[in-house]
Amino acid sequence: MTAASLQPAPGSPGARDTSGSLGSPASRGSRGSGGRGPGRRAGRRKTAVLEAACRVIADRGADATRFADVAAESGVPVSTLQYYFSSREDMLVAAFRHASGTEIAALEADLAAISDPWDRLERIVITALAGYSPDAPEAGRLWIESWHFGIRDAEMRADALEDYRAWRRLVADAVRHGVEQGRFGTGHPPETVAMLAIALVDGMGIPLALADPDLTGPGAVQDVLAALRALLRPGG
Repeated sequence: MTAASLQPAPGSPGARDTSGSLGSPASRGSRGSGGRGPGRRAGRRKTAVLEAACRVIADRGADATRFADVAAESGVPVSTLQYYFSSREDMLVAAFRHASGTEIAALEADLAAISDPWDRLERIVITALAGYSPDAPEAGRLWIESWHFGIRDAEMRADALEDYRAWRRLVADAVRHGVEQGRFGTGHPPETVAMLAIALVDGMGIPLALADPDLTGPGAVQDVLAALRALLRPGG
């Protein structure tokens, strides 16, 4: 699950700004010009900066990521980065928020087009574990870096926990849908199934990210889905 990974889509309950500077409440809103051209260009440039920061974090780790590294990756001067973000830590938090927000928004759009509740659960599990694959460009590594950073940073810790709630909400919604259709059993509350599902994903995902030779991506997906089938079996 990717760093993440991971918050409500824009406009949904709990959605957060994923691109703004985090230095003050006022700076959390758009610095654009009310939708005019220059504001849109500035927004696109900041998004490109955040994506560059994500690549640097995934490659070097959060602790080793500096303004100069992101400037080199993005082609944006350090002075501009310092204008966007009041500190290196603010830049890191903004990058993690951007990554998780982008991923959750894409997943929510995918799930909206899927009516079958089991197919929804499969999509969630596959998407989450795909990010942990050793050859994945960023996702799982960003999640792991966000945990590491969040242990010491209260704001990042709150964001990571909110991201977990967003992923669990997606799972619980699919489970409720399946219960309503009579497809899933009622032996475990949807919230409990969601908590266990995400724990299973992370438990498989970490050794995947470490390239554990005893575990494969497809095998991890099948193991998590088998556990979910047992939890959701009617009459179970």
